[in-house]
Amino acid sequence: MKLSVILPCFNGAQTIAVQLDALTGQHWPGGWEVIVVNNGSTDMSMAIVQAYRGRLPGLRIVQAHQPGTSRLGVPHSYNTGIQAATGGAFVFCEADDEVAPGWLHAMGSALAGHAFVVARLDHRKLNAAWLHPPYGDGYQSAGLYRMPQPPHFFSASACGFGLQRALYEALGPLSTDFPIVHDGEYCWRAQLAGQAIHFAPEALVYYREKSSLVARFRQGRSWGWDTTRLHYHQGQPRARFALPRQLIALARMLPAGARAALLWALRRPQGRTLIADWVWNAGWAAGKLKLLVEKPVAVVQRHGSAAASAADTSSLRNTL
Repeated sequence: MKLSVILPCFNGAQTIAVQLDALTGQHWPGGWEVIVVNNGSTDMSMAIVQAYRGRLPGLRIVQAHQPGTSRLGVPHSYNTGIQAATGGAFVFCEADDEVAPGWLHAMGSALAGHAFVVARLDHRKLNAAWLHPPYGDGYQSAGLYRMPQPPHFFSASACGFGLQRALYEALGPLSTDFPIVHDGEYCWRAQLAGQAIHFAPEALVYYREKSSLVARFRQGRSWGWDTTRLHYHQGQPRARFALPRQLIALARMLPAGARAALLWALRRPQGRTLIADWVWNAGWAAGKLKLLVEKPVAVVQRHGSAAASAADTSSLRNTL
């Protein structure tokens, strides 16, 4: 089975060479190609990609952005790359991460027996020590993340996705309605259709964290906002007194933030790590609060209910 590596990029000149170098060391006996999806980059990232012609099999650059139009997000880039792909399965990677040796072979081997495969993430190699997870090894390092809310589906990051073509054609493209948690939405959609997600620990991706506190807050806020939208989209009810309860939750975070900031100011071990973790979580809480203020009923009406989603996916079960 031929594999198509889909690599979206928007202004990735500072990091994309690391990923491209890592790809030059990959091997797959069934044949493979690399499709870089340019989403309107204005830096030198595409010139860097061009320098790898002859070093990566079937390397192509496809355009996901039309000048003069609004730039769509990462799910649009993945969909655009898949439209140009010729492989029987697709493996995703991103311009600011690095795939480990043996990643492609491990993904291909897993995809030979599973329609939906997810790689393991490492949060340490590409990040300064203060950005390492303060508790455990981080998201998707030991298995799939299980959502705490019912129906407790598994979720994973798209930077580690592997999909058989037949599954993608059955489920349809990644949703551009969820610019941040398109991966979580796709996992949810697959499981509603009865499709299991296979975790492949031998396939390793080195994940790059945001390295400034402002960027970490913004990322957390985006994730909190879009994850809450996803739950409303799937028909999860809004909790009673959700807005005041979220305000209380934010207030309860303040002492931990003050302690982390004090330890950081005193240059104590773990102080900077704790503040980095707290800032991301504060962003998440702020993003959820933002959506609650925006009246999520409108979101449910726009995207439909869980019943509608189940109806849309029930017809897929016979094709997977």
